[in-house]
Amino acid sequence: MLRLGTRVRFAGQEALVVARTLAGEPTYDIRLDDGRLIKYAAESDLEPIEGDGSESPPASARPTGSGGSNPGGMQ
Repeated sequence: MLRLGTRVRFAGQEALVVARTLAGEPTYDIRLDDGRLIKYAAESDLEPIEGDGSESPPASARPTGSGGSNPGGMQ
């Protein structure tokens, strides 16, 4: 299963996974780099692009703390 936001290659073009349908065989809606939207693309038609940044950041890069408000920052 591909995660939302994963960069993929579809028919030789780069795209971004923007939605997925899990009923039956998983299908994905993808947005091509030129802005076109492809709906219900089969996972077998999509090739994940390695190093696309969709993986979770390492623990050292994740924010720490209580998750409370940011004093002096945007609320």
